[in-house]
Amino acid sequence: MQQSAHVVLILDLLQDFNILRPIACLAAFETDMPVSILVSKRFTDRDSQGLWATELSELVKTTGASVLHFQSDFEVYSYLASKRGILFAGSESDLNAHATSHRIFRFVPSDFLKVTLQHGYECVGFLQNREQSMAFGEDIRFAADIVCSWMDGEHLHHLRPTERAKLMVTGPSARLKAGHQSPRSPTPAAATGLICENLHSVRMNIAGDFKASYMDTFFGFSGAMDRAGRSVALRPHPGGQYVIRNGVKLPPNVVLENEPMYRVDLSRYAYGISAPSSVLIDMVLAGIPTAVWHDGGDQLDTGNYAGLARVSSLEEWCTFAEAAIANPTPFLLRQTAFLEQTGILVDHDEVRKRFLNLLWMVSGRPAPRRILFVANSEIPTLQLGFFKPLQPLIDAGVIETRLLTEAQMRRILGKKEPNPRPAQDWISAQIQEFQPDVAVFCRYSGPFAEKMIGELREHKVPIMFHIDDDLLNVPIEIGEAKHFEHNKPERLDAVGTLLREANLVYCSTPPLLQRFGRLGFDTANMAAGAIYCSAEILAPAVERPVHKVGYMGFDHAHDFELVLPELVRFLRERPDIQFELFGSIPKPSELDEFAERVTIVPPVRPYSAFLAAFAERQWDIGICPLATTDFNVVKANTKWVEYASVGAAVVATAGMAYDECCADDCGILIDGAEGWCDAMHMLCNDPKLRYQLVLNAQAKIARDYSVERLRDQVLGKIDEAQVRAATNSENAL
Repeated sequence: MQQSAHVVLILDLLQDFNILRPIACLAAFETDMPVSILVSKRFTDRDSQGLWATELSELVKTTGASVLHFQSDFEVYSYLASKRGILFAGSESDLNAHATSHRIFRFVPSDFLKVTLQHGYECVGFLQNREQSMAFGEDIRFAADIVCSWMDGEHLHHLRPTERAKLMVTGPSARLKAGHQSPRSPTPAAATGLICENLHSVRMNIAGDFKASYMDTFFGFSGAMDRAGRSVALRPHPGGQYVIRNGVKLPPNVVLENEPMYRVDLSRYAYGISAPSSVLIDMVLAGIPTAVWHDGGDQLDTGNYAGLARVSSLEEWCTFAEAAIANPTPFLLRQTAFLEQTGILVDHDEVRKRFLNLLWMVSGRPAPRRILFVANSEIPTLQLGFFKPLQPLIDAGVIETRLLTEAQMRRILGKKEPNPRPAQDWISAQIQEFQPDVAVFCRYSGPFAEKMIGELREHKVPIMFHIDDDLLNVPIEIGEAKHFEHNKPERLDAVGTLLREANLVYCSTPPLLQRFGRLGFDTANMAAGAIYCSAEILAPAVERPVHKVGYMGFDHAHDFELVLPELVRFLRERPDIQFELFGSIPKPSELDEFAERVTIVPPVRPYSAFLAAFAERQWDIGICPLATTDFNVVKANTKWVEYASVGAAVVATAGMAYDECCADDCGILIDGAEGWCDAMHMLCNDPKLRYQLVLNAQAKIARDYSVERLRDQVLGKIDEAQVRAATNSENAL
């Protein structure tokens, strides 16, 4: 039997860690390939502060990787001689600075595929600036079998013809979300900018010595910001660490930001300035106004950053910072065009797919995981809770899905004298044909629940029941038709059966899980998710006057009625404001007096189309009233996530779903029916406050409500259902 393919990473330069860490996490979390890390003596010696030793120790704990600290080629060869797999280097070429990895690539056993990664936007052998060409020449060669680039060959002006046959476009490894870390540093004060130094770079010495002028300007800028009552963050280059190694004394309003880049949330800063460096790309991708520093006489080559704002003198630094804080939109539009011009592949899911395909070249593609979904129809919960986060895995062939719906079963049953046998046979055929690895019932309350559970158990298929409302106690307030349908005895029986019989009941919120416990269900087979709805930032925060307020609802008129009197008052007092109702909620007659100022937007399906349409509405404020009912107490904070993702500041009911997400100045909470009008007036009167609330909320979404985090949660719950099913089977023997 052939041994498992290994993923082996070479750490030689300090900056290699940032480049290779995502590969280690991807391999550990999404493949069965063992991970090994080769650490050179040079890497250890240069880590004078022990920062990277700590990070390496944590990475080993996270991934289970093996580590070899080596001083000689023989040690490396002996370690790899009995292995096969794929070998990654973050800095490999025939240059002296890259000699360690280059040498290893030349003697490594032939059972290893050797891969060199483009380690920066301007990278020797890929895309060089003038100073790099002056220092190193333009005939750079690689010992790799494959060179992974950030962009297509047409943008790689310094990739030699002999190397182009090796090219594979993967995008930057930093775009992988594997091993994502939350920031450890405190949230910066409002209007704090990030200044990055790249003073060890060859470009800062070849065309002239610019270190002193850069730092002089920085000190002058820090003083100007101090007089304005603002802080400044300074980030040293991870390898050069100029200000630290030279003991540069920093002004009191300067905060040192020296965490690894994967622990820094750049979006929390108001703007960024850097000498030419790949960190400019990081700041652009984080969605903050970004300026590239130049020397003023254009001795320094900044041509690869053409399109970004440029600063040189102290006055230009200050002017840029003030403009970026006041209105980031022009800079962000300019940066979008710049990013397109670079050709860099930045889509997280596409980058992940390409790196996985690379790993599978040596390990073989695993059999897809087959998930059978059962739902009443293609409901929004199914789309936002499962299909949206899992779609990249579905597209990559890692997961296969099949959906059985109540609507399909009803069509087979027929309306006149329904015969259950054909529908039951159809269900059996679907299960036998698809052979699922796991079955997920999503809010299901339709027919044949008990029949499907029995059939799945016969085939030893684990069962998970996802539920996001108390479907055993649906109140009449959500609408008579829905109340009648949900409270049919056969539907209540189906929900009860699934709550009792599923290997895992995956509840949308902890309060919902607790509710089922109080209703007498055994909660030992239940678990709640940390988040229910994920989002990407569809419309970044923009400081602007308020023109539109909105509410999204689907038949829950009793919630909207809570805020209606104060909304009417607000619209009377603000004749310049438009109001919008998005969804199937009927327009109350109380809003008729505002005529064309009130717009009704009908529901949009599927969920992906809804999100795109929602972002186009350009809401400035979104209201989230919730009536105090037992049904609402267990609901999730979906509206906050969706409102904030499209750039709307949230005003929401206190004491229920929105308390945690609105904390830390990410929304305004209102206790009861009074205070809504005043809150909306406050946001209209203070555009900076509204902007800051949205900025904070979007940072929280990126950190805590990302699609990647929900994907990990969903896969974790499915894994848990499978483990519980296996444990139950063992206990039954």
